[in-house]
Formats: sequence, C-alpha cells, structure tokens
Amino acid sequence: MASRGALIGIVVVALCALPVTGARARRVNLGHRGGATVLIHAARTRLRPGSSVRVAGVLERAHGPIAGQLLEMQFRIGTTRRFVDVAHTYTDAAGRFRFPPVRLFLDTRVRVVRVAGPRAISRALSILVQRPPFRTLGGVIAAAHYLAGRAGIKAFAVVDDDGRLAGVAVRRRFHSASVVKSMLLVAYLRMLDEQHRALDPVSQGLLYPMIHSSDNGAASAVLAAVGEAALNRVARDAGMRDYVAAGSTWGFTEVSAADLARFFAEQDDLIPRRFDGYARWLLSSIEAGESWGIPAVARPSFDVFFKGGWLPEVEGLVNQAARLERRRVRFALAVLTTHDPSMAYGEQTIEGVTARLLQARRGRAG
Repeated sequence: MASRGALIGIVVVALCALPVTGARARRVNLGHRGGATVLIHAARTRLRPGSSVRVAGVLERAHGPIAGQLLEMQFRIGTTRRFVDVAHTYTDAAGRFRFPPVRLFLDTRVRVVRVAGPRAISRALSILVQRPPFRTLGGVIAAAHYLAGRAGIKAFAVVDDDGRLAGVAVRRRFHSASVVKSMLLVAYLRMLDEQHRALDPVSQGLLYPMIHSSDNGAASAVLAAVGEAALNRVARDAGMRDYVAAGSTWGFTEVSAADLARFFAEQDDLIPRRFDGYARWLLSSIEAGESWGIPAVARPSFDVFFKGGWLPEVEGLVNQAARLERRRVRFALAVLTTHDPSMAYGEQTIEGVTARLLQARRGRAG
C-alpha cells in the first residue's frame, strides 16, 4: 500500500497475450489513507512465455496528481522472495507514468515505488505466465527407471524452473551427512548480516574449508557459532518439511530429497544479498576430489552450485544436492542413497540420475 499522502495506481497491459475465458479487469479497494481511497486496476491475463507486458499508472495525492516524480518498477520473479529493480521513469504533468515493455518467462509480481520523497509503493500485482508441462518429465521417468535397477535405498527430487517438484521417494528421510554444511553456510552468513559484521578472515577461515574441502571441524565451529535454532530457521524458510535437527551430531540431521532440492532452489534468496556472490563462489569451486556426481555430468553445460555428503563406512550413504544454472534455465536436484556397496557405487548412481535428467534438458533450447 502507498504511504500517507501519496497513492500509486498501476495498470498492467499485456502485449501478445493469450486470451483466457473469464479474464476481466478488477478494481481492488485497499482502504483509506489520509482520507482517500486507494484503487488498483489489474488486467488478469495469462501470457505465453516470452510475451511482453507494459506497466502504467498514476501517482496522486488525495487532492490531485504528482508530476515530475522518479518511479522505479520492481519485479519478484517465479519463486524468488525478493523484489528487484527493473526500470525507471518519471510521472508526467497529470501524474501518469508508463514503463517500457518487458518480456516475461515466469509468473511475476510487479510493484512500482516512488524513489524520492515520502515513500509510496503500489500494491503488488500478479502476472501469470502459461506454464508448459513439467520440463524434465521425460528425464524424471528415465531416472526413475534407472534408479529402480540400482542397489540400496534411493531417492531423488528435482525442482524445475517454475518451482515444481518431481522425483522418486521425495519425502523419504535420510541422514544428511555433509550436505547440511550448505545450510550452515547460509545460517552463518545470516548471522553476520544480522550483527552488521563483515566477512572477516576469521569467518572465511571457517566457511572456506567447511565448503571447499568439507572440513568437519570447521562445520562444528560454525554450528557452535550460529546455534541450532539458526539452522532450524534456515530449514523452515526453505520449506524443508521433513527436516529433523540432530544437535551437535550435525551429520545425522534428517532430510528428504524434496527438502534439499527446495533448499538449493531457494538458496540465493535465503542468503543476504551482500554475501551472495561469496556463497556462489564457494559452492561452485569445491575441490576436484569432491566434484563427482552432479557437477561431473552437468559441467560445462551448466554452472553448478552443490554440496555432497557421505558416510560410506557407517551406513553406505552417499548424497549430493545442487542448483544448475544456464542462461534462463535454473533448477535444483538432490539424489540421496544409502546401503550402497561402495562410495564409488553411490557416486555412479548420482551421476546416472543426473545424466538422464539432463538428456531431457539438452533436447530443449534454453
């Protein structure tokens, strides 16, 4: 809603839209601010992926328009949690504004913000983009057939570009082993942000070995610094429904393939923005000896941000989860296995699942 004394009404105009039966304009009464009623006009339209939309509207006080004001259009795209700046424009003499057309490929929330002066924010509007069938469905089926012929207890989950989940035994719980270190990384960076601290040498001395070479002592030190409650908050914010904490024995944290795929899909949005580049660098530059499985198959076609975990001597467990990115393509994958005959066997299982999922991808532009 707008701040006191200034109102922003916006209209979203879809270009090259697919007509939808029953589509109509809506007037939404958001209540009274400073004696005026805020009205938003929204065209409910379903778009083809890649269609353009134009955002327009008016900035006004209760007694008239506001001219010459700098406005910012912000998008929240797909399953992300943050609004990002997209474009700027000025209001005309009548308080009206119109942004250039923007192409959309995912469902998007749009809002307009006044940059200078008393803050005014429009209500966020939803623009729906027609979704194709699950993009990796053929790969999911092929991976499921492959997994059925492998020894041990297995599960995998993939979250596609649109935030949709598919896989095999996606809610089955496994011990996380060192995959939980990717969650500890997020918890620690959040702690630094909350305490208004920089990423100092002490912090880097813990985080780098914990991720790059999977150092267990560093992980225990990070958990001691952030506390279990902070790790639990990361799990909750990522929508990890099967997560069960394990206290100081962090390697026995219980998670499902769905949990880890959701976490890696959401990871960028869970990390404070000023530390996001550092986290991406850590998770994409893990030492070569631990870069088996998903990155071994997906590179160089994809940028891969990942973490593995293994307890081969204890329960024959080999796990890995990752986010894969390429141009406009972004999806997350987790493969969890236990009772593997050997570490190498578990790595091969993860690589086999990944290869079948990516075969379906490689046949598509993106």
